[in-house]
Amino acid sequence: MSTATAPDEALTKAERAYRDGQFYEAEVLYHELLGNVPRESHLFAKALRGRALALHGLGRFHDAEQELRRILLACIHEPEGERAVDALSHLAAAVCEQERFIEAEALARDAVRRGESALGQRHEATLLALLALGQVLALTAPAESEPCIRETREVIARALGRSHPVTWSAQHLLMATLRALGRWDEAEQAADSLIVTRERHQGASHPYALQARCDLALILHAAGKQLEASAAADGVVDASVRALGPQHPVTARIRQDHATITGR
Repeated sequence: MSTATAPDEALTKAERAYRDGQFYEAEVLYHELLGNVPRESHLFAKALRGRALALHGLGRFHDAEQELRRILLACIHEPEGERAVDALSHLAAAVCEQERFIEAEALARDAVRRGESALGQRHEATLLALLALGQVLALTAPAESEPCIRETREVIARALGRSHPVTWSAQHLLMATLRALGRWDEAEQAADSLIVTRERHQGASHPYALQARCDLALILHAAGKQLEASAAADGVVDASVRALGPQHPVTARIRQDHATITGR
């Protein structure tokens, strides 16, 4: 076998694992690739980004943040390029998950500014920056930001299509915002739609599809539909254990939500 294509094959394998929601496997594969290619290689840059996203999927937000800051340091001579805007957007999301909301909002607004000025409003990296900003505002000012988040979802869907993963993330954000506002019927409809979409495109055992089912159970619980919520929570925790295993971070979060819903 030719060793010339080995790194490319390794990257393809890592990307497939990440796309399929196998975040542990993806993180290991990306980490191995980082040790086997030169830092100046385009494969190193892709592996660094991929590892950051896999770490984020595993809930290791601080570690993801460190990798994304490495990317930004490498982009110092091209601060408004696609790679820098993409890294800033993901960095904002990782910082937001650590509840450093002021910093996260500043990062997201910087990403939006750079993206709109250098890449254009419809570029995927710019749209990702808008989504990152919406994620922060949904937590800090949900009532004021809901119309903007809804519009962002439509802008992303028109630009990238309704079968694009960024569009699904925008739908998830809208659902979470509606839930935070106590608009249970709308949140339930948004969650139902998201479940159908993720299961169709990613499969019922994908971590994000399972998380969407758990989100629906939480919405039903908050809306006072306890029998439906308990049944949904029982179903998704069993499905997560079977698909991901009992120690997976997504399973752990689903177990916590299950306890909130069912009291057991």
